[in-house]
Amino acid sequence: MVIPETLIEHVRSSLCVPWCGAGASIASGLPIWRELVKSLIAACEQSGLSADEKEQLDGLEEAGYLDDVTDFCRDFLGEGEYRDFLSRVFAGKEPSPTHQELVKLPVPAILTTNYDPLLEQAFASEYGRIPTVLTSHDGNTLWRRFARNEFFILKVHGHIDRPDTIVLSSHDYTKHVFGNLAFMQFLQRLFVTTSVLFVGTSLADPYIRRILEETMFLTEGVGMPHYAVLPLTGTVHARLLRDRFNIHVLAPPDWQAIPALLEEIRERAH
Repeated sequence: MVIPETLIEHVRSSLCVPWCGAGASIASGLPIWRELVKSLIAACEQSGLSADEKEQLDGLEEAGYLDDVTDFCRDFLGEGEYRDFLSRVFAGKEPSPTHQELVKLPVPAILTTNYDPLLEQAFASEYGRIPTVLTSHDGNTLWRRFARNEFFILKVHGHIDRPDTIVLSSHDYTKHVFGNLAFMQFLQRLFVTTSVLFVGTSLADPYIRRILEETMFLTEGVGMPHYAVLPLTGTVHARLLRDRFNIHVLAPPDWQAIPALLEEIRERAH
């Protein structure tokens, strides 16, 4: 697999920002999005969900209406039980080799849609200190640290230790993301001025696609190239991502090969 020289140069020049998705946490024992939704239905069942409601939710989940299922379950459980559920899911996990390699990259920031603290744990283990962790609620600090090239980890969908920042349902998206103009402007600027390296991230996420589509429109398709580490991606999908979003796919043979790929990027960038 060939790693583009432009990616190496952007990492070397601090013009690359990784975006870490759920795929990076699989090796840590955390669920992917659909599995999390199924667990949420099970939690509702334990709290008195009727058989008819369970059947309907299962049908919605199978049909792909994951946001709708999440909205219902959150209302059903109530805020307290909902937060307890999230805490149970993410408790007691250790950083994966992918997390450990990501924090070693010489980059100005790492973005993640994951709620877990695994990147922070990996960073603290590597450098002996806790990194600055920000969310969509920290718009002014985001702009300032980015302008000063001061490293931070941005929890795009919120942090498990700050339940008020969590983005899990469609209501959360509207409140914390789409309705947060300063935050959306920050992400837009980030995509225009840096190369984003997606690692274990679902590019089917409508939230990410909206940002990519806006960036392509603003730059007329000639902006900074982006990259995605997607094991086993075929040539058709890779071409679609390149033509539509200016995303260049790096396709290692499997998920276990991602840490070695990140290590090679880091070594070549030094």
